Amino acid sequence: MRIDSHSHIFSLNGVEYHRGMPLLDYQKDIGVEMCGVIAGDDEEQELLVETVRRYPQKFYGIGYVDHKNLYPSLKKIEGYIKEGVIRGIKMHPYVQLFQLDDPKINPIYELALSYDIPVIFHVGWLNFNTIDPTRDMIADYRYSCMGFPVQFGNVMERYPKLKLIAAHMGGNYYFEMLAMAERFENVYLDTAWLEHWGSHRLPPVTVQEWIEHAVKFIGSKKVLYGGEGTVPEDVLKCRLTKEQFDDILGDNAKRIYKL
Repeated sequence: MRIDSHSHIFSLNGVEYHRGMPLLDYQKDIGVEMCGVIAGDDEEQELLVETVRRYPQKFYGIGYVDHKNLYPSLKKIEGYIKEGVIRGIKMHPYVQLFQLDDPKINPIYELALSYDIPVIFHVGWLNFNTIDPTRDMIADYRYSCMGFPVQFGNVMERYPKLKLIAAHMGGNYYFEMLAMAERFENVYLDTAWLEHWGSHRLPPVTVQEWIEHAVKFIGSKKVLYGGEGTVPEDVLKCRLTKEQFDDILGDNAKRIYKL
């Protein structure tokens, strides 16, 4: 089974990075049987729950927790976890504006640990050209809430059994997050949107070079296929064994998300 472990529920009616195809058509076009769909707010989470309930063989949920309304939000998502609709939690520190190693965030990690579900983080710098005042952005949001490698280390030292997935292979923090995955048994990387950061490196690197490099040092069982901006053919062009392809393109997500 091929599994895209990094897609977004807002793409249900059109995947912007794949010719605007509706998500179900996108699945057929790229040849994946199942997508992990991510919610970024409460409204998206309601759509996610409705969609996963309707298409349980096509989608599984990666849910949202509102840290500003923490305990009611945790209680609500816990119900969805028990139902099996949500199988992971997505966190985005510098969009949601929190320090990922702040002790106030610990209840989120503890909930994930109690149900043995992974937490996936956006990792990597993004250059936003504008700041949207309606989203309560602050001047230094990209700095103080960025999600720096040392903060991930702090979390993993505190919770070594937590399953933590670094999206985008760590982005511009790739080497640091690769080291985190070497250091901590339960840190993983996903392959979503590699081209963005690969093309900005000096010298630039290809998706294939990045994936092959990661597999060389942390092994194929710690790399998950994430489809945001990356298609299965990008992985299949790598110089890997069949077992390594199977790990990345589906087996790892199946194991970690208990599909």
